[in-house]
This record gives sequence, structure tokens and C-alpha cells, in this order.
Amino acid sequence: MVLLLDLGNSRLKYALFDGSQLRDSGIIADLSLPSITEIIPTEGIRLLAICTVIDIPSDILTSLQANYSVHIIAKEDTNLRFSTYDPSTLGLDRLILAEACLSVFPSQPSLCICLGTCITYNLISTAGEFIGGAISPGLHLRSKAMSEFTDKLPLIDLKPDFTPFGTNTNSNLNAGVISGTLFEINGFIASAKKEFPNLQVILTGGDADYYKDQFEIDPLLAWKGFLRMIPMV
Repeated sequence: MVLLLDLGNSRLKYALFDGSQLRDSGIIADLSLPSITEIIPTEGIRLLAICTVIDIPSDILTSLQANYSVHIIAKEDTNLRFSTYDPSTLGLDRLILAEACLSVFPSQPSLCICLGTCITYNLISTAGEFIGGAISPGLHLRSKAMSEFTDKLPLIDLKPDFTPFGTNTNSNLNAGVISGTLFEINGFIASAKKEFPNLQVILTGGDADYYKDQFEIDPLLAWKGFLRMIPMV
């Protein structure tokens, strides 16, 4: 089995895979050896793979390497091709999502849209080349910005209501965020389809469920890309 650790700025996540089968997943309480050790099965782990955007304390890494085969995911592990895009500027999180698209949509052009704190658009060609993308504010970032940078607009609880024109302040704000983002997504899709008519589209990320009735959603997409970047998986 392979244990994947995804160490981000806001959350520390793990997933346990037996081949391509997800056995367990969850949140790591904190970046400490006891918390990490707690989620590691007592036997059967052949590889512990780590994707991190934060520094791992040396004592934790040394202890893990003394007891397990450890692989730190790096950009060099990718199977993606680059010609016009500068890969040094592409975040590891987006690279992993693009890598997943190579697995989910082999030999097909695809657009992966990840709805998190920010929304990222990642366009991959039929030949597996990362064409380009875009980054825009996420749903809650949009809602929070309108409240914080104005005097009277409230911070609302977002609802999956796609009415494009609200009838009061709160529904206007919700329409601007939820429907406005839908228009944005459809606009990027339409633009990409001009070059790739048979484009495959998939959404992932913490806020993707807002659009589960409009698009294909895969909450495990990042883990699939993670697996592809691990040696011998």
C-alpha cells in the first residue's frame, strides 16, 4: 500500500491507496511526528509519498525516512509536456491536477477546473502538453472581498442558487458569486473548445459541489495525479 501526504498551507491531508483503490483518507491534526504516525498503518506500507508546499521539520523527515521508503513529489516527476508554458512557474498543485487528467482522459484534450481558495483553470492538449490556464478568486474569496472592501454589503452564506438576477441585496450577492462564476466557467470552456472541440471538462476542489448538477465532479482527482507521479505506481 501507498500512503500519500498532502501538506498544504491550510490543511494537512492523507490518503491510503492499495493499488488504485482508496482505502482511507482524512485530515492530519498537525505537523508533528505523533500526528503523522497516528495515521500510518502498522504494516503493509511500501511507500510514503509526500507532496508539500510547506517546510517539513528535519527531525520529522529523518524519522520517517528511517522507518519507511519516502518519496518527496517534485516537478521532475511529471509526465506532462511543455513547449510555450514555463513549467518553473506552475505550482505543484496544478501540475498534479494536470497529471491526473492524463490518466482520466488519455489522448484527449481536457480542462481541469479546481475550485478552492482560488479557481484554477488547467488546459491540457491531446498530446499531453500543458497549454496554459488561468487563476481567479474562489467563491468565498469573492464573497468575502465584497463584504470587506465595502461599507454596507454583508457577508452572506452562499447557496447553490443559479438565478442570475437576485431580488434583494443578499440574493444579488449570491447571484454575483454563484451565477457569475458559472458564466466565467462556461466562458473559459467555450474559449478552449474553439481550439479543442472534443474538450473534456472536469471539476474538483472544495467548492466544486456547487456545480455538481452542471459538470462532472471528481473529488479524488488530485490523488489520482499524485499516484501517477510516484515511482512504480
